[in-house]
Amino acid sequence: MKRFSVVNNGYNIEEVNNFIDIVIKKLEKLSEENNNYLMQLENLKKQANQNTDIKVAKALIAAQETTDKMKELAKAEAELIVKEAKDNASAIVQEALVNAQKTEQEYQLLKKKYNVYKAKMESLVKSQLELLKEETEDE
Repeated sequence: MKRFSVVNNGYNIEEVNNFIDIVIKKLEKLSEENNNYLMQLENLKKQANQNTDIKVAKALIAAQETTDKMKELAKAEAELIVKEAKDNASAIVQEALVNAQKTEQEYQLLKKKYNVYKAKMESLVKSQLELLKEETEDE
């Protein structure tokens, strides 16, 4: 399974995008190969219609079997690639959610600390004002 580098806010986007590009290229290549096999199959079918020779019919059957096997293999590989990409995407999303929760908790903690500091400062300023007030009243 492909692993990505972790950066400040999750996975390295460039690595993920590069991996997705690789998956797309593989799928395009498999699709192109599949289309080539289908074209070859069509050509063999035409030849079989023109020539009733048993060898051509056997070649057609073998080509059909090969094409079917290649389709199955290509489909299985494509499904595996898509599953891996989905798993990686799920892991990325899960990690992003965890990071978001941590950030929210840190924010709430800082907010509490700020409020405590603010209350202490207000209390200090009030007490200083009272002292100053008492000072001026005594004069």
